[in-house]
Amino acid sequence: MAERSEWTVGRTEAAARGGMVAAKTPQAAEAGAAVLRAGGNAVDAAVATAFAAGVAEPWMNGIGGGGYLVVAGPGVAPAVVAFPMVAPRGATAGMFPLSGGAADAGLFGWPGVVADANLHGPRSVAIPGVVAGLALALERFGTRPLAEAMAPAVRLAAEGVPVTWHTTLTVARDLATLKRYPATAAVFLDGAGNPPVSPEQASPTRLRQPDLARTLETIAAEGPRAFYEGPLAEAMASHLADGGAPVVAADFAAYEAHVAEPLAVRYAGHEVVTIGGGTGGTTLAQSLLLMDAVGVGALGHNTPEALHRMAQAFRQAFADRFAWLADPAHVEVPLVTLTDAAYAAERVAEFPADRLGTVAAGSSNRVGVGHGLGPSIPGYAAAAASGGQMADGSTTHLSVIDGDGLAVSLTQTLLSGWGSRVVVPGTGVLLNNGMMWFDPEPGRPNSVAGGKTPLSNMAPALLLRDGAVVASIGSSGGRRIMNCHAQLVANLLDHGLGAGEALAAPRIDASTPELLASVRLAEATRQALAALGHRVAPRDERLFTGDFASPCAVVRGTDGSLTGAADPFYFPASAVGAG
Repeated sequence: MAERSEWTVGRTEAAARGGMVAAKTPQAAEAGAAVLRAGGNAVDAAVATAFAAGVAEPWMNGIGGGGYLVVAGPGVAPAVVAFPMVAPRGATAGMFPLSGGAADAGLFGWPGVVADANLHGPRSVAIPGVVAGLALALERFGTRPLAEAMAPAVRLAAEGVPVTWHTTLTVARDLATLKRYPATAAVFLDGAGNPPVSPEQASPTRLRQPDLARTLETIAAEGPRAFYEGPLAEAMASHLADGGAPVVAADFAAYEAHVAEPLAVRYAGHEVVTIGGGTGGTTLAQSLLLMDAVGVGALGHNTPEALHRMAQAFRQAFADRFAWLADPAHVEVPLVTLTDAAYAAERVAEFPADRLGTVAAGSSNRVGVGHGLGPSIPGYAAAAASGGQMADGSTTHLSVIDGDGLAVSLTQTLLSGWGSRVVVPGTGVLLNNGMMWFDPEPGRPNSVAGGKTPLSNMAPALLLRDGAVVASIGSSGGRRIMNCHAQLVANLLDHGLGAGEALAAPRIDASTPELLASVRLAEATRQALAALGHRVAPRDERLFTGDFASPCAVVRGTDGSLTGAADPFYFPASAVGAG
């Protein structure tokens, strides 16, 4: 027994055979599980969960945001439904004048912008895709009508969600900015302009969103185009334009979600299926190829050698990401090279075994790109603001596998916490700040352009063996997502950990100049990493800091049994089975 007591955090797994939902709030997870119990499939459940999540945790996601899902299972070839946020057609590369000061206070350490216009306010808003994407997924792969899938979300918005300490703290952390937007304050603050608080020893206060309930009812009754055409779209476009955004109603009318081919790579005898293009999925895939090439799986679980090699792989993938990734419809992107095992083997051959070494993106000749655009983060030396700290992200993830083995991995987001902080009066819709994903400097692969999809961090993934899904994984957490998923894959496939163990295992993160390392890793391990040249920064996940991504997972056994797990360090997260 230790001389000093210690506060520990944990969460049990859920088990079922008829279906499983893992999500970031109990209300959302239960909405999806209820659909499964009623005979719906994994896509029906995922759509219901996603709409409910936008009500239960509106500061993280909602119909004012965007996302991606991956689906696969019996009779359904792996596919992606893409519904990202897209720049309005009037957006231009110079629309965010630089302030000339330090890097901004947002998630990504871009150069500062005058008045933080890309961080919050109307000009930070990109055209949202959630409504179109969820409706398309239901139409193509589901079995239930849209109104049925949306019913739990409508009810939650009208009746309200209980206010917990987590709600109060989340509102309090952004209180000053929320107060700048009257319609937003009217929804989320009390009559005195303070965060909502539930009284002691009494029924909890409920956060009700009646305007959002009416908006959701309209979409459920009239279909997804009601969000993109007509009074709702006109109200959103008009409010944004009045605030100086280059948005017109036609931007909403032009939005379309689409079904796309997934990106798949082999790792540890399995196929990891994720999203491609200018997303975190491409960086996840490259990271796994690099890890495989360097032989991480044979080095033991969370040993100094394994973590050292992982960190080298992660830094190489991020260097290439910052140099080359963007919307491939707008700029030449070396997607084939970056996700090629031969390129990974070439880069790994240059990694020194006894030290971190110098990381550099592949040259234009090496990756096969003809343009001369500079990297978004030159030299990877300023990968995040404030010495590697990152503001809280605003994303949710959900994983679903039904009793037949059909699986969904879905991530949706407003981008940063509370998105733009703009609620459109009369609609209840909290809009994203997706324009912050763009590099505000012109002349970069990920610079702003009209109709362009910004480089995102989302990386929902399914793990398949011999064509059958064995796991659905994903997380929220900005740039932390990609390193998290790579370690989840290794935990599950290299080391045979169960769903809960895989999520709870301590992690590293190399998305910043420092190597963030959980304090739950042995001190000797952290010291060994420092001796190898890593700038190790210990981090405690228990402190609500967002230093590591927050994952969910559902794992399917060979006998069809399902195990669900949700991040033990994220208070509202929940996994719910369906019999």
